[in-house]
Amino acid sequence: MEKYSYLNEAVANILKGRREALGMSKRKLSELAMIERAYITGLENGKWNVTLNVLFFLSEALEIRPDVFIQLIMDEVENLKKRKAS
Repeated sequence: MEKYSYLNEAVANILKGRREALGMSKRKLSELAMIERAYITGLENGKWNVTLNVLFFLSEALEIRPDVFIQLIMDEVENLKKRKAS
């Protein structure tokens, strides 16, 4: 299956931005979301795909509703498409 264009990069940007805005380390996010720190690092580097299950855990840890998190990711995908097309 082909990867959806810009999705991993968008997830990485939103995840890292939200985590940093909260002043949260990867270790703290890992603890709160019950996800391995290495997985968070992979997500923030755009190397790994996020699952819906992980997205819900991350949303809770980042104090944001999953639907809002997804909307932010969708908006970032559109921004990346526009930037790359320019």
